[in-house]
Amino acid sequence: MLSRLLAAPRCLPRVAGAARWKSAGSLGTAPASQPWSDVELPGLRPPPPPMVQDEEVYSYLTPGIRKTKVEDLANQWDNLGFQIRPLNGYVKYTWQNGRWDMGSFVPAPYILLHINSGALHYGVSVFEGLKAFACKDGMVRLMNPALNANRMQQGAEKLRMPEVPTEMFVEGVTEAVKRNVEFVPPYGHKASMYIRPLLFASGHMLGLSPLAEEYSFFVTVLPAGGYFGKTGGEEGVDALVMEQHDRAAPQGTGAVKAAGNYAADLDPVHHAKGQGYGTTLYLDARERRFIEEFSVCNFVGITHDNKYVTPTAGSILASTTNRMLQQLAKDEGLTVEQRAIDFDAEIENFREVGMVGTAAVVVKVKTITRRDRVYKKDSFDTLSRLRSKFTAIQCGELPDVHEWMMDVCPAVTKS
Repeated sequence: MLSRLLAAPRCLPRVAGAARWKSAGSLGTAPASQPWSDVELPGLRPPPPPMVQDEEVYSYLTPGIRKTKVEDLANQWDNLGFQIRPLNGYVKYTWQNGRWDMGSFVPAPYILLHINSGALHYGVSVFEGLKAFACKDGMVRLMNPALNANRMQQGAEKLRMPEVPTEMFVEGVTEAVKRNVEFVPPYGHKASMYIRPLLFASGHMLGLSPLAEEYSFFVTVLPAGGYFGKTGGEEGVDALVMEQHDRAAPQGTGAVKAAGNYAADLDPVHHAKGQGYGTTLYLDARERRFIEEFSVCNFVGITHDNKYVTPTAGSILASTTNRMLQQLAKDEGLTVEQRAIDFDAEIENFREVGMVGTAAVVVKVKTITRRDRVYKKDSFDTLSRLRSKFTAIQCGELPDVHEWMMDVCPAVTKS
């Protein structure tokens, strides 16, 4: 029964003229992709028609777990937090025999996975994070999904996985939002739909060669508030500099959104929070001298002479949020510098320090502790202003002059 249910995902609707997904090249070489026609390719079968109703599938696969109803959230849009909620389902694509299938929608929060999958044993996995917003004019929009697609492609190349074409990435993201659209928080609330695309080796591997013969691309969504709570952005968090831990190796995977990068932070952040700190700050692994990243966010500092400064190194993840904030800073006439930042020599030159990222947006860092010294950062004027402009663009309250926003569908849930 279980295999029968999982074998019947809901095939994504065929759109006239829409591209299909086929990757050219040998397995594991991050091949270039090309669209293919509506003619079915030999050896590929479309998913079978649904055998049971969605609710039956969900109930069978998730015994004792009740799927979220939109009415459950009616009075919680401002108190969502950042947590998993069972929704309608997720979008799934599978790569086999050198090509991607046409995608399906799975109405359950679980998957069948080979016990020797490359993701489980060797961490062959990258993910992304972006958001959808219910805007002032009643439309649901994504923010700059092509940036996330490009970053996932870089991660796929680094971990020897097949590339997810930008068009397929955007299709998967928009379908996941549309099929869960009632859970997009209504306009006027400090919340959004958080979107988590995931690419991983679902096929088996025993050793690092040969590579897996199957890969999966999933897109899941959830309604979410602030990563650091309702007031974390304004009230700020305390950061602890890591002296005995590294986030990523200098020539490793730090510049891509590999799952293993976050595993390296679990123990340090656990101990830091046990001491009362809200986050960790990592320095470079070679010298413990240059600022790299916070736990899950980029570092941004505003100097006393009003420069927007953020570190750059081969082990730092390129934040899409940071990139767009830099443009807004330039629009205001600020000088933007991407360069190495010597912690001891420069930390006191910053009147403001912030953590920036998709989930966090812009969060004030009020203190940074290194060994027995505490550096206080009381100001947040410039970063707060940039954050306000950024979020106003996201929800359609300011003109989208840089054309970052992409229409998905009309919003259906009202406040």
